[in-house]
Amino acid sequence: MSIIPYWPYIEAFAILAVFGFALFRIWRTMKTRAKNPPPRPATRAGWLGAGALYIFRLVGFFVDVFLAVTLVVMIERNIFSVITETMPAPSEVTIPPDLPFSVEEVKFESEDGLTLAGWYVPPQNGAVIILLHGYGGNRTGMLWHAKQLVAAGYGVLMYDERASGESEGTIRSYGWEDPRDVGGAIRFIEARPDKGQGKIGIGGCSIGGQIALQGAAYHPEIGAVWADGASTVRAQDIPPSTNPLVVLVTLGNYSLDWMFSVKLGIEAPPPMIEIIDDIAPRPITLVGGGQPLSILGSEEILQSRYQKFAGGNAQMWIIEEAHHCDGPKLRPEEYAARMVAFFDAAFGIER
Repeated sequence: MSIIPYWPYIEAFAILAVFGFALFRIWRTMKTRAKNPPPRPATRAGWLGAGALYIFRLVGFFVDVFLAVTLVVMIERNIFSVITETMPAPSEVTIPPDLPFSVEEVKFESEDGLTLAGWYVPPQNGAVIILLHGYGGNRTGMLWHAKQLVAAGYGVLMYDERASGESEGTIRSYGWEDPRDVGGAIRFIEARPDKGQGKIGIGGCSIGGQIALQGAAYHPEIGAVWADGASTVRAQDIPPSTNPLVVLVTLGNYSLDWMFSVKLGIEAPPPMIEIIDDIAPRPITLVGGGQPLSILGSEEILQSRYQKFAGGNAQMWIIEEAHHCDGPKLRPEEYAARMVAFFDAAFGIER
């Protein structure tokens, strides 16, 4: 039986428990003072000093309650995230009847033995692009990108990430274990008789963008990376900030990393900022939305950090009116043209 439907009650109980404990402390303090009242100040200065001390203690008490509630909510949210974000996300995947090109339904193995399900289109120009969907989705989430690339002569391999869609797996790992699947995808493409010139690129959205960057860092066979809205791998990836709320979120992510590591039973992978420069000199395009998503701000902040650590081989495109991976809806023609031109330049394809 899943406890997820009851989680709002668990959260409310945890917060009420903190406030209940605070009220209990107030009651105990008042009861103690009633039995043993402190001596009354004899002077005006004494009254002012006692009043200032009372206000100081009152402010300190409310700060303590705020910090206690923040800590409880942070731990509770992290536990909730670990439970929900590691649960499998299976779904039935069917070929859309209006798809303007033919796909071959394929299966291949990840480097740790999971069977992954996908669609493959052979290349007409000698290059194949691996496409990776967002968290909890399936390969259909990258159909728009596939249409643009296939129309430009590229081959594509779209697959359901581990424990998602029709692929095997009992646990999702927020991209921590997915580079093994990229390795399996590369081996699959290399074994195809219709692989063309063996040029392999990779593109993804959200977690898919994060996996694409990780995959390229670990697999030199990948020649170019298009990452839209790439998320963090570890807490260290979050840009430093003087905003107290962002600092709290960052601290919470450190504990979240530890919880993920315990849940998955693996050592946490290196943060993105430590491995992204391994992609050089292969080209990277980092795409992000310019509209704020939360207290962390817009995607430009994180993508700028990735670009800094990647080096001169990385370029960034911020779509000012976009939020997260919605560039294809807002600027479809420009997005398609930029993406195709990027891979053309990376693989020396002339038009």
